Parts: sequence; structure tokens; C-alpha cells
Amino acid sequence: MSTAKRRRILIVDDERDVGLTLKVVLETYGFVVDNFTDPVVALKNFKPNLYDLFIIDIKMPIINGFELYSEFKSVSNNQSPKAIFVTALSELGSYENYKKCLSPKLGERHFIQKPISNIQLLNQVYSMVN
Repeated sequence: MSTAKRRRILIVDDERDVGLTLKVVLETYGFVVDNFTDPVVALKNFKPNLYDLFIIDIKMPIINGFELYSEFKSVSNNQSPKAIFVTALSELGSYENYKKCLSPKLGERHFIQKPISNIQLLNQVYSMVN
């Protein structure tokens, strides 16, 4: 039996089908995935230092993806957890201030526009967790 650590990913996307699809693809490739459709429930169930990567939708009700990431970061003693932000928005517009604070950093944060191909998802995830 392999002693390699299985990488754990947290997905938060209010579109049930999107989150489920990402979960199935990632689990097929050996990742352990927790998936939430409600950002408030995700925050209530969040356990610091458990996840290797977050995949977070930007546009969600009550708490947007940037706010949720900031909350995760705050609970994690301000460590910079790795995150992929996903969005169907081609223009982030009202999220511009958040984007400036959380701009992509090589190996730490990345933005992917929906729809996401399996290959695009896997390439980005592997580049961030290995």
C-alpha cells in the first residue's frame, strides 16, 4: 500500500452540478474532495490546515468567493492557502478591489473562467499541489 499523502481539496460552488462535476473529476484522479454549495455552511464546517487547495466560485450569495477565501485565511492564522477562483464572469467588475488584494500569485492563487475543461482543471490543480 502506498504511503503517499492523498491531497485534499475543498470546493465551494453554489452551482450544484459544477461542484459535483469538479469533485468527480478530481476524485477520479486520486484527490480527496469536500464539496459545498453554500459558502456559509462551508465556513461553518471549515477545518484549518486540512486542505491542500481551495477551488472557490467567485459569485455566490451571501458571501462571495473572495470574502470566503479571506475568512478561510483568517481562521488559518493568516497563512496563504492555495486557491483557484472560478467564475463565469468575463469581467470581474464589482470584484475589482478583491481581485487587487488577491491577485494571482504563481503557485498560490489562480483564476479560471467557466466552463472549465477537465484538462485545464487537472493541469492547474497539479501545478499547485505538487
